[in-house]
Amino acid sequence: MAKAPELGSIGVQIDEKDWILLKHLQKDARLSFAALGRAAGLSAPAAAERLRRLEQTGVVAGHHTRIRPEELGLELRAFVEIQVKRPDYARFQKAVEKLQWVLECHHVSGRGSFLMKVAVPNVAGLELLIGHLSGFGDTMTSLILSDVIDRREFHP
Repeated sequence: MAKAPELGSIGVQIDEKDWILLKHLQKDARLSFAALGRAAGLSAPAAAERLRRLEQTGVVAGHHTRIRPEELGLELRAFVEIQVKRPDYARFQKAVEKLQWVLECHHVSGRGSFLMKVAVPNVAGLELLIGHLSGFGDTMTSLILSDVIDRREFHP
């Protein structure tokens, strides 16, 4: 059996100092260039230049604030899979972009066409959302009971 390639061995070349920067940014994207440089043994301008390169090559796709939906009253989270007929894809995608309870939407292979991660206030909200989505096709819903891996960090 062939060995799986290591991260960074295909595409963009990432060295040890880049990985140190990425490790620290994944934990706290608000770190200053000076703090990142200290962690990687670089000057602040060198850390900034490396980060710019990682952004330009697409390795770093953005810096985000993580919000906990339950703190906003969205207590129930679920995955909703939907089977949409191909001619309706564009209409479905435009509609789902407007639904704030849809946190993520992915075009997938398999039985369904799209897989969404949603957060709603309660069961009644989930029923309302599923009712709306059902206008595009058959749905299958799985409630999220707990998180085993909430967010994966990448390491060399």
